[in-house]
Amino acid sequence: MLKPAKKLLRLKPWYILLYLGVLGILFLSTYLEYKSRYRELLQLIQDQAAMTAAVIAQSGSGQAYLTEELKYAYVDRAIDLLTLLNHMDSEQALSKQDLDELVNDDTILEVTTFDSDGNIERSVGKLSKGVDPSDVSENVWVKEKLEPILNNKQDVIIFGIDDQDDIIGNEFLEDEQFLVAIPRSRGGAITCQLSVEAAEDFRYLTEMESALEDLLHVKGLKYLQLSLDSHEPYFVSKNGVKIDDSWSRTPLADILYEVNIADTTLLEVVRPVFFGTDVGEVRIGFEDDTLVNLRGQIIYQILVRTTLLTLLAFAILIFLISRQNAALLEREKQRIEAEVHQLEKLNRMREKQAAMGELAAGVAHEIRNPLNAIGIVAQRLKREFEPKTDSEDYLSLTGTMVSEIGRINDSLQDFLEYTRPTPLNYSELNLGEVLRQIKELYQSQAMDQNVTLLVESESIRFEADTEYLKQAISNLVKNALDACETGDTVRMIGRKSGDKIVISVRDSGSGIEADQLSRIFDLYYTTKDMGTGVGLALTHKIIADHQGSLDVESVVNSGTNIEIKIPVRQ
Repeated sequence: MLKPAKKLLRLKPWYILLYLGVLGILFLSTYLEYKSRYRELLQLIQDQAAMTAAVIAQSGSGQAYLTEELKYAYVDRAIDLLTLLNHMDSEQALSKQDLDELVNDDTILEVTTFDSDGNIERSVGKLSKGVDPSDVSENVWVKEKLEPILNNKQDVIIFGIDDQDDIIGNEFLEDEQFLVAIPRSRGGAITCQLSVEAAEDFRYLTEMESALEDLLHVKGLKYLQLSLDSHEPYFVSKNGVKIDDSWSRTPLADILYEVNIADTTLLEVVRPVFFGTDVGEVRIGFEDDTLVNLRGQIIYQILVRTTLLTLLAFAILIFLISRQNAALLEREKQRIEAEVHQLEKLNRMREKQAAMGELAAGVAHEIRNPLNAIGIVAQRLKREFEPKTDSEDYLSLTGTMVSEIGRINDSLQDFLEYTRPTPLNYSELNLGEVLRQIKELYQSQAMDQNVTLLVESESIRFEADTEYLKQAISNLVKNALDACETGDTVRMIGRKSGDKIVISVRDSGSGIEADQLSRIFDLYYTTKDMGTGVGLALTHKIIADHQGSLDVESVVNSGTNIEIKIPVRQ
């Protein structure tokens, strides 16, 4: 029977698996590329942060060196000035005019003379606008620091230079102001201090935060924080960003973190730095635009690649389906042509058998009545008349006449049976049991011929006309045994293939000539001396009435295989 076309035009599962596999490879390669570029970006950020940290360390070292140089320059200048003033004062008491000549508007120092009790005699220098001279005269801090000089315990006092913390501090504390003092020849002390503007300039030039602010021009930098063991952290930022403990930190790499608060997200690199013997830590904040842009680019690439691959895969899939369906249609066409050829052959055979059957029926009816009359006469002659001589020959001849008439009548009965439609009576049967029954029927004949008769079948249940099917298979087994000689084998094989029951009768006998294969199912065709040529024709008719088919394969001197295919009744 012809298969529905929709069963042919189907998609093979491995096409879908192949497509999914290619998609998986695409996503994996894109993910690996993203991870690689992500690592490269993180490494780039860390490298940039390392360079920035190195610049900060170098800038801090330079700032410390600048502080040292400035302070020592102030100290040298102050000592020189004080030594000159003390020398002048030892010869003649310094007047205000003398001090005014030496300490003028271009001088960044303030000079003050103290008597032996620590009271200010004179104070000359450049005071800032808004500074009250009385504030200078009541400078309690200076009086406290001059005690070692006034008591002749020290020859010189220097403040604001000895403590390293002051060098890199971010502000001058009141108790650490710059001061240089020496004993006065007349008793008391002479001191130098920086003017207010000079102190402010000094703080600006030596202030670390001003150095850090110069680094914020780097693109992407948001803030810098420098922490030292002995100082409060220095912090500078753009747009007033202030990082504190309220920000959450998530590690991304060895020294890289993601810091965020509310809707703001930044990247932060933490690096150690060294300032001489001091250990510090630098925190550098970056914008996270690069990571966001990278994610956007990767997602865009994934979408573009996936779309292109999907279109390409779809086109390839359509091409493969077209080729597959073309091949399936071609095979189906060949199968249909074979089935059509088989049906045409079967139809021609049925037409031929029908014509021959009609002829046989007509001949049989025409012959049967005269033949019966001749049979009756032969029986009467044998029974009622007795010759005077050669009675035995007479009885033999009349007996032969009666038996041959009976044999002709049996043949006519077979012909009439062939012409009648087969009244099939379907019932469930067990194929293995049917084949074993046929084996028992022909086992004695097989043993007489010294031929092995075998059954190879499972218990397959289906519906058919049991008696007619047994008759058809029996005819094939009988012909197979007739074609065998001593030592040959006849096999009855039963199996189920798809929606068909397949029964094979296979022998290792003499085989059939190639030019006879197309005629073996013809009515009256036989190669046996005593054959009628009806057995295989009846077998073919029975199988055809079951909507089945018969296929024959035979090789001379190797054997014959006749295969019955009967569709499973729905």
